[in-house]
Amino acid sequence: MYIYLSKLLPLLVLPVGIVMLSLFFALVLVWMRRRRASVGFLFFGLLVLWISSMPITAATLYGRLEQPYPPIPTVDIPASDCVVVLGGAVGPALSPRVDIELNEAVDRVYKTAQLYRDGKAQAVLVAAGNQPWNTSEQSEAELIQTLLVEWGVPAGSISLDEASRNTRENAINAKKMLDQLGCESPLLVTSAAHMPRAVAAFEKVGVRVFPVSTDVGVVDGGVYTVFDFLPQAGALVMTTEAMREWIGRRFYEFKGWN
Repeated sequence: MYIYLSKLLPLLVLPVGIVMLSLFFALVLVWMRRRRASVGFLFFGLLVLWISSMPITAATLYGRLEQPYPPIPTVDIPASDCVVVLGGAVGPALSPRVDIELNEAVDRVYKTAQLYRDGKAQAVLVAAGNQPWNTSEQSEAELIQTLLVEWGVPAGSISLDEASRNTRENAINAKKMLDQLGCESPLLVTSAAHMPRAVAAFEKVGVRVFPVSTDVGVVDGGVYTVFDFLPQAGALVMTTEAMREWIGRRFYEFKGWN
């Protein structure tokens, strides 16, 4: 039940949820013939949608998440006994797909393969279970393993955590497996925006990690232009993901998980 609630409840305070609620109340007030109040809710909803869809808003919110752990060149990453890569990077080959679906976070998987090939780690732990509503017969960890093997990592060097469904469970399950592998200070690979919460979650269970950030969403674009203040669908997505991560941080702090 917790997994379902953790995914559903934030929708109410994310941009699209706020806009939908505003429009709903506006319609109710129109039905109640309270036109002035309905206009206020309508205006509020449109304002939230506009601000959330501006590239400057998205870059500001998402960029702050990425600042604590910027990516570093592979040559500057210390060697470790193992590397832990978190899921959320690939999807199954559900019909009509014929191949593993790669999303923007697949940088995590490629970086992990690169670290292994460059001798930065001798073993790989993939922490990526499926959500309860996922109908795939394969876990995401298995899909990531397939890619890692294609990109040069021997299957025998890869261990899978197919049970974890969130960052907290990633850390708990990884701790047990890392103890078995004899890996005390693993490299941790995940998206830059997610890295602060991931590092805190792993440290909470007693795992000291070296963060290796990937999947950077905000780059230096130079001087702002008028287009940075105009609504864009991609910016709305980035703003939503940033707010989701901020909510995740606050919830982990509330639960004492970091």
